[in-house]
Amino acid sequence: MICLLFIMQPVSAVEVKGLFEAEVITQSLSIKDKNKALREALTIVINRVATGDDLLGNSVIKAMLNKADFYVEQVQYALEPENRNEKTARTMRVLFNEDAVMAVIRNSNLAVWNEVRDEVLVWLVVEKFASKALLNSKEDFEVYSSLQAAARKKGVPLMLPLMDLEDKRELMVNDILSAYSDKVLNASRRYGVSAILSGSIIHKRSCWYSEWTLHFDGKVKQWSLPCEQLEQTLSAAMQGVYEQLSAFHAVKSGEKGQGSVVLNITGIKGMTAESMIKSYLKKIPQVQSVKWLKVEKGWHVFKLSFSGTKNNLEKAIDLQRILRKQSSTENSFNYQLVSQ
Repeated sequence: MICLLFIMQPVSAVEVKGLFEAEVITQSLSIKDKNKALREALTIVINRVATGDDLLGNSVIKAMLNKADFYVEQVQYALEPENRNEKTARTMRVLFNEDAVMAVIRNSNLAVWNEVRDEVLVWLVVEKFASKALLNSKEDFEVYSSLQAAARKKGVPLMLPLMDLEDKRELMVNDILSAYSDKVLNASRRYGVSAILSGSIIHKRSCWYSEWTLHFDGKVKQWSLPCEQLEQTLSAAMQGVYEQLSAFHAVKSGEKGQGSVVLNITGIKGMTAESMIKSYLKKIPQVQSVKWLKVEKGWHVFKLSFSGTKNNLEKAIDLQRILRKQSSTENSFNYQLVSQ
């Protein structure tokens, strides 16, 4: 049944909220400190929606950052704890005008990653006090909260495994630390994700050392990070994830609304299944709109408008593993709904 299919194979793309908000510290309410904080906040926003070589060296972006206050929609302040050296320091929460920011970025020749993004399944081993265990949000709250904060800063939506009986049966700590990834990939199948991040974070006296492996788009990216404070090492890890995913999904402004393609899908039975497929297609980052056209000889025919290239659209559909490619022509793709 189609309902069971979508429970077993959840769509791994979600709409990320708050991409144009950022929190920074301003040392005082002076014009100089406020402008410095606004520039820092706008830098965070640009780094989570745009990608490209020498991002902050782009002349258009430089000019934008020099007048960051022009793009502000709302500012809120909260006093920092009194044990800070500067008692006048405040947390500044800034909301920028999305339309104004995006208008400039689209003129900068940089690629833009929209708000619909792949969830990243994270298998993380935490090692401290000579013991190793998978991340537990209660027992390792400091690591958990820092990981979530680092992911929010980059606009990367995370998914943590359930760690129920099935996960514990499929995977052990040593499997995640192993150089061979088959067990990690097999245990991840039930989550229906296209991006899988596994790693270990090791507490060494006053710092944390970490190693990471990202499985995405049929490729494996591995990297390690030197011993740093917890927030720094997790921020660097999320930067690595962002770079890989945004390089795949981001679209240059000149490619926006590039074209349309007909999608023929067989194996859909009933209006509920048809509605679910339409909803699923809308969540693919490259897809701008979906229109159901007709049923013809057992094929449900949809028209998709998309940004980017047709090749990247095909790869994005293939990543989800909901549809199996049958054939394609210049103007149409043929797929079969995968049954379970």
